[in-house]
Amino acid sequence: MENASKALIIAGAILISILIVGLGVIIYNNVSGIASDTSGIDQQAVSSHNSPIESYFSDHTTGSNVRALINYVNGINRTAQANDDTVGNYIYLTTTDTNIASSGSQVTSSNIRTGRSYSVHLGGSEDFSDEEKAGTSYWSNGYIKTIVIEFADDSTT
Repeated sequence: MENASKALIIAGAILISILIVGLGVIIYNNVSGIASDTSGIDQQAVSSHNSPIESYFSDHTTGSNVRALINYVNGINRTAQANDDTVGNYIYLTTTDTNIASSGSQVTSSNIRTGRSYSVHLGGSEDFSDEEKAGTSYWSNGYIKTIVIEFADDSTT
């Protein structure tokens, strides 16, 4: 009888120690998950930066929307240049349309015709890249890097 009671005491002690270790692991996972969960905040910043620009992406964007996009991007670029923060925040606009002229580091839209249709999309690879190379669509921080504006049709008003 003494051996049976000692075996029950040892089994109970082992069970309690397993429960304590399991509880410790659960607490550690919860605490480390909270401490390292800053990606949600970064993802919100990326989304709020990219969403207004992505709303212009289409195969048939009107000339007035292209003008608005160019003005919006130029504003972002002026801010990035003023803050000396062109890597990671600057947006490159490229085009195949000769009506979109470049004036120094700013793209101008004075010759964009409102009656024409344009294709606006990301340029280069759409993968996120840790290397800040030209031709990729995104900076390593997730912000849009390259936008391509192309003439879509020949209709005029």
